[in-house]
Amino acid sequence: MVQEDLDFSIRTLFCELEKVADSHDELTDTDVREALHMSLNRFFVWGKPLDRLPTSYGMFSREGDEAVARAVSNFLFSVNSIPELSVTQLGQSRLNRLQNPNIFTPNGCQYDYFIGHADEPLPPDELPEDLFDDGDYDE
Repeated sequence: MVQEDLDFSIRTLFCELEKVADSHDELTDTDVREALHMSLNRFFVWGKPLDRLPTSYGMFSREGDEAVARAVSNFLFSVNSIPELSVTQLGQSRLNRLQNPNIFTPNGCQYDYFIGHADEPLPPDELPEDLFDDGDYDE
């Protein structure tokens, strides 16, 4: 049951991001993918408290950043409400779950389309401050 619940939440995250990508091509830009990866690494892979979540992911518009931030927040709060999450160890085990090659979006995308790939987790360092600042939008 843990596998299904956690995998369902991970798939839901990637499906939400895929919807954002439909109207915001920059979702797959390197800067955005790295911001997503760092955020998921800190809060999901290392289980850090969700007291301050990023609001800026390098999207070209406020609307895009808000959509990405909402998808990440929804994911983090949903997985933290799965009581069985505690059986998935922090670090490599959670990264492996996030990078599950058997999870596909409706358009056939896998995790690496959205967050790239890492052989091992990043250190659980603080996130760069610019992830919490307003983006530099052309609006």
